[in-house]
Amino acid sequence: MTDDVTTENELRALLHAQIEAWAAADGAAFADTFTEDAVFVSVFGEYIRGRGPIAATVQEGLNGFMKGTRMLEPEVLNLHFPVPDTAILITRSGRPVPPGTTPDPDEKSIQTRVAVCSRGHWLFSSFQNTRIGGFPTPVN
Repeated sequence: MTDDVTTENELRALLHAQIEAWAAADGAAFADTFTEDAVFVSVFGEYIRGRGPIAATVQEGLNGFMKGTRMLEPEVLNLHFPVPDTAILITRSGRPVPPGTTPDPDEKSIQTRVAVCSRGHWLFSSFQNTRIGGFPTPVN
């Protein structure tokens, strides 16, 4: 494994590859940041397994309800290396919005990505996206 600074730069480049693929509305390029057997849990709770199904699902969204949006630069909350060649990356970001639109500060989500390094190449093997929300107001 390389040093942590180099590895962090490689993981940030992988994140940026996702941002660029999203901006290009390219579900296949987005999925190329994942291992073949990756697991993707969407903000809606969809459980998607495998690079092909991830590409298809993301492309469907980019052609539909996410059309014309951009993925915002995530804030890295934690980057942890529990064992060699494995990283857990926790980020927070706003909801994707069209270019030039100010994101709603109350619409954020938190993402957990697990990345693995195989033959010197990092890819995400797991992704979980959870909308951040407060508890509902109790009804009396």
